[in-house]
Amino acid sequence: MNLHFTFLSLSQTNIFRLVKNTLILFIFLLSSLSSAQLRTQLDSIRNLLEQETNDSLKVIYKMKLSRKIHREKHDEDSEISHAESAVELALMTNDSLLYAKALDNLGLLNRYHQIYDHALNLHIKAYELIENKKVDPLHKMIFSNNAGVAARYNQKYDTSILYYMKALSLAEKENDLKNIGIACNGIGNALSNLPDRADESLSYFKRALKTQKKLEYTLGISMNYLSIADYYIDKENYVMARQYLQKLVELNQERNDRFGLAITYEYYGTSYLEEGKNYSKAIFYFEKSIDLFKKLKNKHRVAGLLYSLGQTYFEKENYDKAESYFNQSLEISKQINQFGMIIVNTFKISQLLEKKENYKEALKFYKISETYEDSIKIEEQNIKIEALTRQYNLEKKENRIQLLVKDKALQKAVVDKQKEQLERRKAISILLGIGFIFILIIFLLQYRNYRTKKKTNARITKEEKAKMNAIYERNIAQAEILVTRLRINPHFLFNSLNAITYLIQSEQNSKAIKYLKIFSRYTRMVLETSKQQVIPLQEELKLAHYYLMLEGNRFEKDFTFNITGDDAPEIENIFIPPLLLQPFLENAIWHGLLRSQHEEKMLSINILCVENSTQIIIDDNGIGRGNRTKQNRSKTHKSMGMQIVKERIELHNKSYVGKIEYKIIDKKDENGEALGTQIILDLQQNCSDQKATLHNHK
Repeated sequence: MNLHFTFLSLSQTNIFRLVKNTLILFIFLLSSLSSAQLRTQLDSIRNLLEQETNDSLKVIYKMKLSRKIHREKHDEDSEISHAESAVELALMTNDSLLYAKALDNLGLLNRYHQIYDHALNLHIKAYELIENKKVDPLHKMIFSNNAGVAARYNQKYDTSILYYMKALSLAEKENDLKNIGIACNGIGNALSNLPDRADESLSYFKRALKTQKKLEYTLGISMNYLSIADYYIDKENYVMARQYLQKLVELNQERNDRFGLAITYEYYGTSYLEEGKNYSKAIFYFEKSIDLFKKLKNKHRVAGLLYSLGQTYFEKENYDKAESYFNQSLEISKQINQFGMIIVNTFKISQLLEKKENYKEALKFYKISETYEDSIKIEEQNIKIEALTRQYNLEKKENRIQLLVKDKALQKAVVDKQKEQLERRKAISILLGIGFIFILIIFLLQYRNYRTKKKTNARITKEEKAKMNAIYERNIAQAEILVTRLRINPHFLFNSLNAITYLIQSEQNSKAIKYLKIFSRYTRMVLETSKQQVIPLQEELKLAHYYLMLEGNRFEKDFTFNITGDDAPEIENIFIPPLLLQPFLENAIWHGLLRSQHEEKMLSINILCVENSTQIIIDDNGIGRGNRTKQNRSKTHKSMGMQIVKERIELHNKSYVGKIEYKIIDKKDENGEALGTQIILDLQQNCSDQKATLHNHK
C-alpha cells in the first residue's frame, strides 16, 4: 500500500509539475500579449490626439488617455498632467458640459490618489456648472454621485448625503434604477458612519438591493449584500449578518468572482472574531480568504488578514501565534509601504512583548509605531498642500484664459473702431471732392463734433475715475474689516481646549462632551461667518452665548450670565459685523469679573427695540474701569481690543446705511465706589435700508 501511495505521489508530482510549467508559460505569453496590447492602445490614443484638429475631440482623447494611464501604468504625474490639460482646453471651447466632464475626470483621478479635498471641489464645480442647464440628467447624476463619494471618503458626511440626495432625486424623476441603487447605497454608507443615524442606513441598503435585483445586476447585488452584512455585524446581529454573507458566497460562486469570495470570507471571519464565541471558525475563514488573495497577488489584503489572524490568536491568548502573524503582516506591510498596517502591527507586537516582560523590545516596537504615525501625518499634510497647489494652479489657468478671451474681444472692438474711423475719413474725402463750397461747413461740423467728443470723453473719464476711486475705497474698507474680523484671541481657543482637557482628565466626561460640542459649534460658526461682511444679530447673540458658556467653564461656580430679548421678532432683520460683541465680553470677564471679589459674578446682555433703533446693553458687576486701570498699570502689554472695535464700527458706518454707536458707563454707588461697567451699543438702522444695502454690496 505504501508503494502504491508512493507511485501515485510521484505521478501526481510529475503531472503537477507539467501543469505548473504550462501555466507559467501561458501566464508569460498572456502577460506579454497584454503588455503589447496596452502599448498599442496607449499609442493609438496618442496618435488620435496628435492628428485631431477639433478641440472638443482633443479634450475627450486627453481624458481617455489620462484614465488609461491610471488604470494600466499608475503614473500619477502623467495622468494628472493630461487631465489638467483637458480642463484647460475644455475651458477655451466655451462648452459648459465638456468643461464639467473634464473637471469631473480630474476629480476622479485626484480621488484615486486620495486627494479628497481637491476631488470634492472639482466634482461640486462640475455639478454646479450644469445644474440649471438643459443637459442629459445622467451627467448630473454622475457628477453628484461622484461628489457624494469624494465627500464620504473625506469624512464630510453631511456634504456626502446632500449630493447623494441630489443624485437620488434626479434618478427618481428619470426612473433610472441603476443610479437610484448607486445613490441609495452611497447614502446608506454615509449614514452608517454617523452614530445617531446608523439605523437609517439599512432601509437605503435594502432599497438599493431591490433596484439591483430588478436590473439583474449581480455586481450591484453583491455590493449591497456586503453592505447589509456589515451593518448587522456593527449591530452585533451576527446570525443575520452571516445569512447575507451566505447569499453573497453563493452569488460570487455563480459569478466565479474570486475577489468577491475572498472579501466574503474575510467578513465571515470578522463576524466570528467580533462575536467572540468561535475563534476557530474565524481562523478558518481568514485563512480561506488569505489563500484567495495570495492567488490574486493582493498583498494589501493579505497583510490586513494576517493582522486579523494575529488579533484572533491574541483574543485566544495564544500570544506566540499572534506574534508570528503580526510579524508576517508587518513584513508584507513594509514591502508595500502600507504605513497604517505597519503602525497597528508594531503597536500590537509592542503589547505582546510587554506581556512577555520583554520591555526593551516592546519599547523598540512602540517607537517604530510612533515614527510611522508621524510619517503618516506628514504625508497627509503633503497631500493637502499638493491639493491646494493644484487648485491654485487650476484657478490661475482659468483666470488667464478668461483674460485672454476678454483681451481678444477688446482687440476686436479696437479693430472695429478703426474700420469705422477709416470709413468716416473716406466719406469726408468724398464730400471734399464734391466742392470747395462745402469745405467750410464740413470743417465747422467736424470742429463742433471734436469739441463735443472731447467734452464727452473728459466727462466719461472723470466719472470712471470717480467710480474706480469709490470701488477702491470700498474694497480697502472691506479688506480692513476682514483683517480685523479674523483677530480672534488665540489664547481663548487654547484655554478652552485646556479647560475641556482638564474635564476629561478629571473624568467629568459628560461635562467635557457638552463643552466640546459647544466649542465645536462656536468654531464652526466663526469659520462660516468669516466670508460675510455682516451677519444677523440673532447669530451674533448665539456666538456670544457659546463664548460665555466656554468662558464660564473656566470659572469655579461663581459666574452667571443671561441674555434677554434675543427672541424678539423685531431683531430678525438686524445685521451687525460678526464677532463685534466679543471684545466687550472679553473685557467684562477678564478685566472686570475675574478680578472682582463678589461672591456672585454676573454678566447680562439685554436687547431693547425702539423706533428705527436697537440697543444692546452689556452689564457686569466687576471692578469697574478705574480699578482696572490701576491693576493694569504695571503691565506693558496694551490690549488692542477696543481700538479694533472702534475701527470696525467706523468701517461699517462708511459701508452701510445703518449706523452703529456705543458708549461705556462706569456704574458707581452713592459713595463713588465702582459697581461694574455698562456698555450700550445703539444700532440706528432701518430694516428696509439694511436689506437694500446688503443687496448692493452683494
